[in-house]
Amino acid sequence: MKKLFSWVFQNILFLETIFLLIFIPLYPKIPILDVKNTWVYIRAEDFIILFAFFSLALLLVKKKITLQTPLTLPILFFWLIGAVATIHAVLLVFPKLANVFPNVAFLSLLRHIEYMGVFFIAYLGTDRKKLPWIIGAIVTTLTGVIFYGFGQKFLNFPAYLTMNEEFAKGTPIRLSELGRVPSTFAGHYDLAAYLVLIIPILVSLAFSVKSYLVRIGLFAVSLLGFVLLFMTVSRVSFVVLFISLFIVLYFQKRKIALFVIPAVVTVVLMLVSFQPSLLNRFKGTVSKVDVLVDAKTGASIGHVKFVSRDFFRDKIVLRRRVKDKQDLANALAGKEVDGKTATESAIYEAEDIPEIAPLVTAVNISTGENLPSGTGYVNLELSPVTKRLGNFFYELPPNLTVESTASAQILVIQGDFIVKEAQAFDLSFTTRFQGEWPNAAKAFERNILFGSGYGSVSLAVDNNYLRMLAETGILGLITFLLIFLGVGIYIKKTFGQKDSLSKGFVLGFSAGVVGLFLNAILIDVFEASKIAFTLWLLIGVVMAIVFTKDLDFFTEVKKVVLSKFAILIYLLILSLVLFSPFLDNYFIGDDFTWLRWIADCKEPCAPTHRILDYFTNSSGFFYRPGTKLYFDFMYQFFWLNQVIYHLFSILIHFATAASFFLLAQKILKNKTIAGVSALLFLLMSGHLEAVFWIAATGHLINALFGILSLLLFIYWEERRKIYLYIGSFISVILGLTFHELGVVFPIFIIAYKFKEESWGGVKNLLRRTDYLLLFLPIIVYLILRFISESHWFSGDYSYNIILLPFNLVGNLIGYILLIVTGPLSLSIYESVRLFFANNLLIAVVFSPILFAALYVLYRTYKKIFSSAEQKTILFGLLFTIISLLPFLGLGNITSRYSYLATAGIIFVLAILGRKAYEYLLINGERIALMMLSVMFSVFLLLHVMQLQAIHGDWHDAGKKTKNFYVSIDALYKGYWSEKDISFHFVNVPIREGNAWIFPVGLSDAVWLAFRNSQARIFTHSSVSELNLKTLSYKHIVLVFNPNGSVYQIHFTKEPQE
Repeated sequence: MKKLFSWVFQNILFLETIFLLIFIPLYPKIPILDVKNTWVYIRAEDFIILFAFFSLALLLVKKKITLQTPLTLPILFFWLIGAVATIHAVLLVFPKLANVFPNVAFLSLLRHIEYMGVFFIAYLGTDRKKLPWIIGAIVTTLTGVIFYGFGQKFLNFPAYLTMNEEFAKGTPIRLSELGRVPSTFAGHYDLAAYLVLIIPILVSLAFSVKSYLVRIGLFAVSLLGFVLLFMTVSRVSFVVLFISLFIVLYFQKRKIALFVIPAVVTVVLMLVSFQPSLLNRFKGTVSKVDVLVDAKTGASIGHVKFVSRDFFRDKIVLRRRVKDKQDLANALAGKEVDGKTATESAIYEAEDIPEIAPLVTAVNISTGENLPSGTGYVNLELSPVTKRLGNFFYELPPNLTVESTASAQILVIQGDFIVKEAQAFDLSFTTRFQGEWPNAAKAFERNILFGSGYGSVSLAVDNNYLRMLAETGILGLITFLLIFLGVGIYIKKTFGQKDSLSKGFVLGFSAGVVGLFLNAILIDVFEASKIAFTLWLLIGVVMAIVFTKDLDFFTEVKKVVLSKFAILIYLLILSLVLFSPFLDNYFIGDDFTWLRWIADCKEPCAPTHRILDYFTNSSGFFYRPGTKLYFDFMYQFFWLNQVIYHLFSILIHFATAASFFLLAQKILKNKTIAGVSALLFLLMSGHLEAVFWIAATGHLINALFGILSLLLFIYWEERRKIYLYIGSFISVILGLTFHELGVVFPIFIIAYKFKEESWGGVKNLLRRTDYLLLFLPIIVYLILRFISESHWFSGDYSYNIILLPFNLVGNLIGYILLIVTGPLSLSIYESVRLFFANNLLIAVVFSPILFAALYVLYRTYKKIFSSAEQKTILFGLLFTIISLLPFLGLGNITSRYSYLATAGIIFVLAILGRKAYEYLLINGERIALMMLSVMFSVFLLLHVMQLQAIHGDWHDAGKKTKNFYVSIDALYKGYWSEKDISFHFVNVPIREGNAWIFPVGLSDAVWLAFRNSQARIFTHSSVSELNLKTLSYKHIVLVFNPNGSVYQIHFTKEPQE
């Protein structure tokens, strides 16, 4: 017995690890102790873990173990930041907020320490020899979870949920036939996340073990776990599990991974056919609905359906008249409306009910699996109006009675309403978009470094990264990620040195963690106790397997955080942080033109015919089939959701900056300077019109392919891998389809060869077949453009031969000023340009002075810069000029045309910055670096300041177009959708600062509102241009207000609707 107790004491941490891996997932969340101000309880696992911590402390006191682990310092940093954030919140933030409590914050901090603390138990109690026992515990636990889940589905086993305050009390729940299976977990999302973590481990082990019997057993348990995942009906977990399993398959059986995908997709489709609730959840993520809208305010009231008169048989219908927003809210709540603004309530007679009546159902009336309807509509303002209503019928919820009567079941509410055909998100996404995420963002904004402390947001944020930012700020999120970075470093460095079983376990765990990180975008997986405890226990096991003393943790972390890949991540994060505020900016001007081209598809409208038409018919417009394909894709998948369009623009801008970073490394031969150059490209304000304007997305994509065509050709010359040349060739093709600027892409390569090899290199290049082939797509492009009858040269897009020399020089100077100083230079440039345009003689006299100044600059350039620096500067200038070649001859300059050209100027600025540093070194290295940093910061602030101003302009412009839609919807009459209708718009707004409103696109905006292709649109600068007396009711005259809304001034006798 003594030996047994001695063995138990020596292996206590390992035994606790095994017990916790089994007990925590399997034991239901039954509360033991209540916690004030929250419905999170202290449960059995908390006491068991407390006992485990006591045993850990005892071993530490007896000096049997130490806490010197690879992750000790990162974990302690995370705890420290959480503690500081919470102390700061309790002292400074909580007193100003409602419904936040210091005791909840304190217990939340302890809970996070508890979660991560089990890592030490598992790490210090596990080694490679004990891995089979760990695997056995995981298989046993998953089998138990599967058994209980099937029992809930088919044998009426109880569920213990924590999804609301009443359930969290530990009351056993019996699931309905349509209920989502949670098994032993607190909810179906938690179960799904657990399966995402565990199933990849078992699948990976199945490929690693030699015993076929064990393989069959592991595959069988995994398959049953997969079936259980179907029963949770969790969309995100379903998708990320496939990603995790693909990672496992790729590393275990790389040769067959890609070939297995079609078979897996087929099997999944078959399984989904037997589990229609999951398919319905995917289909119901965004659905098309009829929405009833208050015509006066543009606010949605609810989903409306049209029912027959029989629906109202034997039901009491009560009449209500509403005149404002408050009246409507009172009526929907069953309250009496203000007697001053409404008629007395009265019974609505059955004979007054029309044959087909509009019915809105209270949002908490639902049947079966369908969730109550949310209000997350996709661009309701731009959704087309289908009809106007003077009243609608509202079905009250069963538990709501109307004041002054206890028997009314339906209200008929009279007022001014319109019906719109819109697309709506389901309830889960609606609550995220409209409640949880905005609240978390507000908490983060209170202190971006430390957040608002634990307990400052609701129990469910449904985005674990937003939750961390809200509670612990940027520092908390970084230290959390640093822990996993450390785990990844150890796995990468030692993975190839391990035996088959260890490799299989570590690979499966890594794939599962990837799944959890993806899951965390929409679910708080790291906060769910059963998931968190299991995760940190497994991290301890994995680190015990892969740890080696030969690895310097902080040296490796430094390499990673300064690596090329890390710089790309920083650029991505910076892109999202800086530009995400404009995600909600509304469509403007040309955006409506692109959207109408896609939405107003003329028969035949099959996808193949549409795509062919994009390439063969330009209808007198520019030849940009790639841009049309882009908008077609966006419209089919995301409809009129401007947030997604802007998000794609941000991601494309990032991709261009990332490609520029890789190109800058080749040109500048320095990773740090290349990274700073990419940062400048991301933030410089002169070209941001292309990022803010949805219609200019084609410019972004064209620039991306322009940089890629050069970068991939450089790689092709270095490595001679044919796929690199094919990539360069395809980049030229794709660039041409998005914008005519693509015709100059092969010339970039000439500029690069001149930089690297002078004229000799250029001459050799012009004799190479691989280079000359890059011009082949241009020839085909010009032929297709001619056949499609595209726009060539006319109007604003034409060259004046007489003024061409002046335009070339003036526009080049203007674009360089715009790129370097931002849009603030535009007004000065336009004034100077106008002066010289009106005084050509003075311009001719001034030309020699300009050339003399350029000569002095040239002499200085030759004197100061080395040969290599001169070539880089020359390449930068050539890159800029080549990027602007199609635009330099035009009569003006435009911000978006400078987008690609900015890259060339940044090369020049990089050399100037490096030369300034060399001159400053006379003051010492540190002073030189600090002085250069100050100059760089001032330059950056100049552009960030203008970025904010530009954002304000585009936001206000979008607000005006949104007001236009709300106001024109309120004025809508049914006959506006008839033939021979004319709209006369007066005082059409064109610009808002640096942003466009309706330079063009007004007719397309009207079409999107009413879908009337027969309507004629006219614009007038003032009402005096119209002879109102001669206009019939089919001539609607609308005048723009300063805020973008419109009002009608011409009224004649209208047809009865």
